[in-house]
Amino acid sequence: MDIASDVKEQSRRLAEQQREVGAAGIGDVAGAIHSAADELEPKMPQAASYVRDAADRIEGVASRLKDRSLDDMLNDLGSFARTQPLLFFTGAALAGFALSRFVKSSDSTTVGERDAL
Repeated sequence: MDIASDVKEQSRRLAEQQREVGAAGIGDVAGAIHSAADELEPKMPQAASYVRDAADRIEGVASRLKDRSLDDMLNDLGSFARTQPLLFFTGAALAGFALSRFVKSSDSTTVGERDAL
């Protein structure tokens, strides 16, 4: 194997691991949302129903993420980008914005922790 093949294989393994970790994390979020719905049920049953529906949808995302291969997801993403370019680029921009905010908030937390020491 040459270096390019090694890097490609390592990248694929890392992406598959991250897919699995992401699916598990999303599943955990869905579980927490279900718990919140259970707590809402006695006082606000209608709101609990909406929250439970949201948790079910999030569980569906986790399940699809867990059950599909990386190649399948990339093919679907490419197909979506070709058929809905405006939605794809809008979603990519929003995801980039959210990621930059997350990184920025994580960085400021780290700086604050260093200042406290």
